[in-house]
Amino acid sequence: MEKVPFTPAGLQQLLTTLYALSDQELNLVADALHQNFKLWVAEHFDLDEAQLAYLYSLDERFISQAAARGSYFMAHRLPITLNKMEAPALRSDGKDRGKLLNLNESSNSNFMPEEGYSNLEVLTFNITYFN
Repeated sequence: MEKVPFTPAGLQQLLTTLYALSDQELNLVADALHQNFKLWVAEHFDLDEAQLAYLYSLDERFISQAAARGSYFMAHRLPITLNKMEAPALRSDGKDRGKLLNLNESSNSNFMPEEGYSNLEVLTFNITYFN
């Protein structure tokens, strides 16, 4: 499978391809994501050296959550989104600005007599920078 850009559109392109797989094939991909999140991301997204270094430096507690939730959402063909700010310029002292990764899971359940019950779950990866 060809790598996609690490952008919101790249993620959606990847998910469109993956969600078209059979259940058995998709479950294998979701299991691979769960087993080794960092490697899976590196193999599916076009990342530069700095992004790869950052990926491999992430706290294992965050990786564990991202792997578990990401594989669940993927295996069930649920929406996964990426909100990614453009990296700001370096600070005046030449250092990078701080980065915040946030994993947000939301669920919205509704009931209307005419339409019945509906539930929408979304997993969102947010990447923001400090000023």
